[in-house]
Amino acid sequence: MPVWNQLEVTKDCINSIRENTSCQFRFIVIDNASDAPTRQYLQNIKEIKGNPVTVIRNENNLGFVKAVNQGIAVSDAPYVCILNNDTMVTRNWLEEMISIAELDKTIGIVNPSSNNLGQRPEEGEPLESFAARLRKQSRYFIELGAAIGFCMLIKREVIVKVGNFDEVYGMGNFEDTDFSRKAIKEGYKCVRACGAYVYHRENSSFNKLKTFEDDFKRNKEIYEFRWGKPKRIAYILNHYDEKALKALNLESIKMARGGNWVWYLSTEPVELPAHSNIRLMQVTKKWFYPKVVFTILKKKKRFDEIFVDDKKMMNILSNISFIHKAKIDYY
Repeated sequence: MPVWNQLEVTKDCINSIRENTSCQFRFIVIDNASDAPTRQYLQNIKEIKGNPVTVIRNENNLGFVKAVNQGIAVSDAPYVCILNNDTMVTRNWLEEMISIAELDKTIGIVNPSSNNLGQRPEEGEPLESFAARLRKQSRYFIELGAAIGFCMLIKREVIVKVGNFDEVYGMGNFEDTDFSRKAIKEGYKCVRACGAYVYHRENSSFNKLKTFEDDFKRNKEIYEFRWGKPKRIAYILNHYDEKALKALNLESIKMARGGNWVWYLSTEPVELPAHSNIRLMQVTKKWFYPKVVFTILKKKKRFDEIFVDDKKMMNILSNISFIHKAKIDYY
């Protein structure tokens, strides 16, 4: 856990770990040149529920990425869990993530459910109450296009194969996506443990950095130079064809694992691969063509490629391509 000041937030996080973690662990905290109150608090933590605590002190703020690598370097367990200090964990969070990782040897990185990933409690609902509802999904997971570093459980074997987080990303942003891409390239999956929940006060540290926007832009350029800009792809299904759907599903899971986003606009409730980057938008047969066109044009982030299964739709979309800018293909 890298820490840079934020004393009360850090206390909340560590207290939640004390209350909600029952498995054996070693707690490694990297103090990134925090001021005296936070530094003193961290130095006074001798153990957490009988588990050992290691504090590494940096006299300068080295940033998130270098701090994480410092922690990895002194760790020795078969699993490494990176955790932001602006998180709140809930009961059974770590145990559930480990149990998911052990379900399949190809699962290399695990995120918990989180507001970061769209799982938000209702207004006024206590976190633990919401987490208890999610625990009904214990031992269920969904594949992700990439893991997010706010709470990221990594098998040691993945680190051995792909190395540490790339310090070219400086203070942070895109280092977790880059690491995920490397792991996926080696044949591992990134997944979300649906029955584990960790709340994240998003960007509460990064937003305090004056260089945040410039750093984000720079890191985005580095990532996209290496891996390419993620594509947004749509499959328009007007005529159900089981054989064609099977082929599309194979292609879409391949695209999703490459960090791209895939939408199916279908008149049927088709079965799709379970992946966070693959989504279904069901469209009724009535007014099918205008509804599809409206859906495509209203999207804030436009599609890069659109695949269609009938010539009428292809002609319509080709004639307005100057508006939506997408490449149109027939399958």
